Amino acid sequence: MQKVYFPGELIRHKNELQSGIGTYVKDDKIYASMQGSLTINEQLISIFPSHQQDPELKIGSIIIGQVNSIREDRVFVRILKINGVKVNNYIEGVLRKQNIRLHEIDLLEMNKCYLPGDIIKARMISYGDSLKLYLSTAEDELGVLFAKHQETQKLMIPLSWDEMLCVESGLKEKRKVAKPNFNQLV
Repeated sequence: MQKVYFPGELIRHKNELQSGIGTYVKDDKIYASMQGSLTINEQLISIFPSHQQDPELKIGSIIIGQVNSIREDRVFVRILKINGVKVNNYIEGVLRKQNIRLHEIDLLEMNKCYLPGDIIKARMISYGDSLKLYLSTAEDELGVLFAKHQETQKLMIPLSWDEMLCVESGLKEKRKVAKPNFNQLV
């Protein structure tokens, strides 16, 4: 049985080999950009999909994920969908403080942007290390899509770009909110 590679997994140092389908090069190393089996044909390394393949990861891809944990300077996100396609395996994304929004980064408080359990929409901006992808929400359409109020644990809806409203209690909480696209709801 052939080894299955996962997105972001190191395949080998580039040396004289070329990156092919399902792979990318970073720091002179070749990584998998999709789940699948390795094929080397002449000097070309490629990954071909396995049966339960995850969508191919590309810089610029839109992801939907769930916040796992936050730190002072970053948020860790479990990626659930890539470009609208469900992910079958565990892939983690990292959202750094400088990639949350475009303005007032020095005033940013992580726990007023995201909290564990929040469902967010983000853009993949680069391949990270050991199966982690770097994400950004520094666009109006990116940020929290769904969240639960900390006290009531009830659903909140967007109120403004930086605030959400608990549907049941009327209480508000700060978040980096994704601008709603009402055309997608119809």
